[in-house]
Amino acid sequence: MPGTPGYVGIPNLTLPGAFAPTITTVRGATLEFHPTARVSEEYSDNFFQTSSHAEDNFRSTLGPGFLILLNGARTFGSLITTVDLVHDTAKNSGDDIKVFPSINAAVRYLFTPRLSLTLTDTFVRNDSPNAVDQFGLRRGRQTYNTNALGATVDWLLDRIATQAYYRNVLFFNESGSGSGTGNGSVGSNTNQSDQVTNILGVNASTRIAVDYLVRLGYEFSRTDALNGNSNGNGNGNASQDNTSHTVFAAASRQFGLYTTGGISTSAQFQTNEDTKVYNVSLFGAYGLPTGLSLSAAVGYSILESDTHSTEGSVTANVSAGYRFNRAFFSVGVFQDFRQTAQQGQNFGTVLTRSYFGSFLYQWTPFINTTLNVTYSENEPTGTGNQKSSASQNTLTYGAGLNWQILRWLTARLQYTYTHQTGTATFGNNQGLFGGGDFAENRASLNLFATF
Repeated sequence: MPGTPGYVGIPNLTLPGAFAPTITTVRGATLEFHPTARVSEEYSDNFFQTSSHAEDNFRSTLGPGFLILLNGARTFGSLITTVDLVHDTAKNSGDDIKVFPSINAAVRYLFTPRLSLTLTDTFVRNDSPNAVDQFGLRRGRQTYNTNALGATVDWLLDRIATQAYYRNVLFFNESGSGSGTGNGSVGSNTNQSDQVTNILGVNASTRIAVDYLVRLGYEFSRTDALNGNSNGNGNGNASQDNTSHTVFAAASRQFGLYTTGGISTSAQFQTNEDTKVYNVSLFGAYGLPTGLSLSAAVGYSILESDTHSTEGSVTANVSAGYRFNRAFFSVGVFQDFRQTAQQGQNFGTVLTRSYFGSFLYQWTPFINTTLNVTYSENEPTGTGNQKSSASQNTLTYGAGLNWQILRWLTARLQYTYTHQTGTATFGNNQGLFGGGDFAENRASLNLFATF
């Protein structure tokens, strides 16, 4: 996954092109350049995601870009960039032409077979809430910028694998500009606080008696608000500034060719509300070459705070998939406390539950269809937000048709339905006409080209 330690590119990537790729060498390294382009037309029946006065919108997008792959004796990397030029037909939708660039870069350098350095960077400018938060915390149409920069050092010392990493996460709202803001006098976004989060961590793992693996680690995190103290969650006394210290340990065993299992524990200490989070979990994985795959981590967490009563929650990160003939389906569930500032916009510490399922059927080698559904619940914990009994819920389902028209051209037809409730839970009562719970139907046609 881009942005995670150890990510060095796109594994098993094939790049069919209409023309031969531009390939050159730089000091013994192979450098490939591939121009890319996408054209899309999207329709929404509630573009500003409001509970009333819904407005239709047609969004036209032209997105030129390029892909660079670097493959050397010691250096491996990729650079993917796209610049979307966007036009909306709805009134008060902002500039006639909006520019939404995205960059995804990763490079890994091997000093020795035992020592490597990995650098990653992901930048996104957009106004689509689900492009920055898969669990439905962010609401409304407003342009934002987010950047995640990471550096990871992996060093194998004898039989001990050590790792040190640093991540910097920036999130900026563009006040008074972009979609859904109009002239700035209506529908202003209450979540205006920008923030910077710095994360530093170290961990080490080693095998004992071949079948056993133990891992220890520590992580430091610091989040600072860049404009104001309110976190836009309806609690003006809550501060976004927060420092956390996390220690964790895990032990696992290989039970067979396809089975592993173990136990993990962690303790987190936050300065905001003097919050403490303790967790213990059992985890395991099982897979068969026939197409079955299972992975699960199930445990229990306790959250303590000076200002709120102690609460506990079952934690789970479970997924299962199965492939048979031309079909593949997967289901899963996630539940845990999250420090949202480490992933983008800061909504404080949130208890998130998410249930998801997907199905894919390959009709021909060139055509497949997909079905997917996701339901998420987000509850404030009182740390960095205002604790309440309300939750913010999001239901999303849809279907897609993918067609490899030519070796270099792919088409995708997509339909998505979104229904969100609990809008005011995190101060998201926003939008061109005052916000509120909403439902939205969205359909799009996309063409992707890689040369």
